[in-house]
Amino acid sequence: MENELRFARKISFKPLLGSIFLGIAVGVVIISIFPNEPLLSILCCVVAFLIDSTMIYPQSLKHFYGGWKINNRGIYYVDTETWGKKLKLIYLPLLQEYKFIPLSRIQAFSIIDGVSLMNSQSITGGTLNRPISRPERLLVVKTEHGQVYLNLSWDSKGKAVTDKKVNQTLAILKNSSR
Repeated sequence: MENELRFARKISFKPLLGSIFLGIAVGVVIISIFPNEPLLSILCCVVAFLIDSTMIYPQSLKHFYGGWKINNRGIYYVDTETWGKKLKLIYLPLLQEYKFIPLSRIQAFSIIDGVSLMNSQSITGGTLNRPISRPERLLVVKTEHGQVYLNLSWDSKGKAVTDKKVNQTLAILKNSSR
């Protein structure tokens, strides 16, 4: 597709493989501590895998993954709004489906940088500390169905998004609003 820009990493098998390796590591540690209890080791291995893959990874999935793309027709993004959809992405990453927002349906959009984001982890709020490696940016797209928050911090290869790509994204969005 012409003029297509891709942002954030697509979900892959890394979260699932990470959970499997964590489970195996826990199993090895337990079997080395209790060599006469192989069932305990297997049980701890499975529990560690389930905790990591069903509780820890879904919580951080949107921060590390959430690939989306924009072109002259619209925005394609992976829906991670519910816990079930996140689990499906972890266990079946090849079956991920993109949701489509036609550019004509976009009512408003804005880009929020890390300085403008509120820090909800502090009682007094305040802005987030800017990371050293890359600036944090979000593209907020408002449609008649609500708002969609898309990570604009890195491209699909894991590199920081340049101002040039941000301006290209804005140009695509502004051309649609005419």
